[in-house]
Amino acid sequence: MITELVSRFEQLQQALGLLAQHLSETQPAHWLPLQDSEIALGLQPLTLANDLLTDLWYRDQQDGRETRSRHGLILADEQSRSLIATINQAKDEFRAAVQLEKQDLPRWKESYRRLGEQPSSLRNKLAIAGLTRVHLKQCFRHIPLLEQAPRKVGFSWYVNGRSIKKLTLSQAESLLLELGEHKPHIQIQLQQLGKLSPATLLAQTQTLAPVVRANLVYGSGDATKRKAMSVSLPLFIPDTQSALPEHNRISSDPPPGRTRQARGDQRISDEPFLPSIRAYLYH
Repeated sequence: MITELVSRFEQLQQALGLLAQHLSETQPAHWLPLQDSEIALGLQPLTLANDLLTDLWYRDQQDGRETRSRHGLILADEQSRSLIATINQAKDEFRAAVQLEKQDLPRWKESYRRLGEQPSSLRNKLAIAGLTRVHLKQCFRHIPLLEQAPRKVGFSWYVNGRSIKKLTLSQAESLLLELGEHKPHIQIQLQQLGKLSPATLLAQTQTLAPVVRANLVYGSGDATKRKAMSVSLPLFIPDTQSALPEHNRISSDPPPGRTRQARGDQRISDEPFLPSIRAYLYH
């Protein structure tokens, strides 16, 4: 299994290196926003793009749940498109090798969550293979490559995202008990839970990290088609034209706070009913 992991990882690294070399040599038309600190250091946008594309490792002090990201546009010639297809396949094959390894980890979810914090069976095997600080999420994510060049690309920050999962009372109780039944604040929440009707459903929420969305526009007039996608890496556009499509320019950093008003049909209460598990009541 260690050999399989290393083999798949090396194939991915080699393919990424070939793409970075090709982009450096051909210098395709591109746009990536830079931070002030990056501009001060004289960093070039395409250099940053190559760094992001080939970065499969945790940086110092980086949270294991975070991934380095930056939106942008890069024209992709035939060779780039071929390399990206190879890379995305290599990513899937490496992920499959990791998924196979998961079968030997009964507590995989917890191990994955704490992957960057403490050793796990998989982490130990990766360490033996020389991959001590590999960042699995950055390994797995595909390089976005469009099949057709859009007429226009509109970038926007989405900072209001959250995931919502419905919980039954028994599920909520189990989650609270896992945190420690003897703890006073858990006892209080268990008592609150016991006052609800058995049919009550709770909403467990989690705030999502800000993400950039690319709104793609194809065609014009009655033939206009639109597609939206989230992008954590520069978006590669087939070079069927010599220039990048029309696009807006937004900051490399998300705006503070909400960028739009809360929905008027909000059905989830503002205050958590069970704070320890981020569970809310429905109105």
